[in-house]
Amino acid sequence: MRFGAEPMTAALRLPAGLGIAGPYVPHPLHDGERDWPETNCYVDLWIELLHGRGFVPEAMLGFTLRQDFEGDQFTFFKPPAADIERLYGLEVLELAVYAGLEAHALMQMAAGRPVLVEVDAIHLPDTHGTTYGREHGKTTIGILALDPAAGELDYLHNAGRFRLSGADYAGIFGPSVLPPYAEFVKTVAAPLPASDLPGVALDLLAKHRARAPERNPVLAFRDALAATADGLVVQPLSVFHAYAFNTTRQLGANFEMLASHLNWLDANGAGAFAPAAEAAAELSREAKAFQFQLARAFHRRKADGLAPRLDKAAATYERVFAGLDGALGR
Repeated sequence: MRFGAEPMTAALRLPAGLGIAGPYVPHPLHDGERDWPETNCYVDLWIELLHGRGFVPEAMLGFTLRQDFEGDQFTFFKPPAADIERLYGLEVLELAVYAGLEAHALMQMAAGRPVLVEVDAIHLPDTHGTTYGREHGKTTIGILALDPAAGELDYLHNAGRFRLSGADYAGIFGPSVLPPYAEFVKTVAAPLPASDLPGVALDLLAKHRARAPERNPVLAFRDALAATADGLVVQPLSVFHAYAFNTTRQLGANFEMLASHLNWLDANGAGAFAPAAEAAAELSREAKAFQFQLARAFHRRKADGLAPRLDKAAATYERVFAGLDGALGR
């Protein structure tokens, strides 16, 4: 029996304490009306993992201040393990897969510990229409439960919860040249009380602000694109998808998450971040608009005036940090 890519409507039996069961409703951070309903696989996974446990994912998002342009891509933004442990009492540990992923996942499931593992998206039915059955691609899923006898897997990926079976199960757990990179999530302390979350999140935000890039990363992106645009836009459309995912999508999604974080802090009385939040949301929209402009350049195979169109987004980036610094008293 195959389950395909439909969201879970009936749960496999989960270890006690996982806190996820029944019809799955994604967190509002994955609402379809957002600029970027999906960000990157790791952040999306943590949003839904925390949501499933009844925690507040917005509290962890201060790390988005540290995104930089790395010369060929924007930082693939990920929540620091130290922040997750401080806020939610969850420790992220590497899982040694020396006896096969299936065996180790079963062991961790028995202890109520989700397993986060890099897999080939070609085996994930929820990517139907993009990579499923068509194209290899690395992505991270969260294993919530599995049934080796039935060959069924219950997992989190991107903005939802799904299950797969049959050949897809064999593809995930079958032999490979190298074992996959995997982690498990272990409860080591009680999560912070809701009343303490805003204050701790504000403290983390200030620490991340101190580690933010010194140079405007949107300007760095503009300059790098100016040097490569003519050769870039004559490449196949597959190059556009990869380039956009690692540049415009990471930039826009990062700052939409920052806007949500700052709005959450404001709503919980932890600051006066409205100007910074509004600018961050604007930067998200500008990144999305620029992604459409980039797509048109690929379609026309001409990059005339493309890079300078990032000047507005670069100015918005400066407004984000001016508002933030005013609220933080820097």
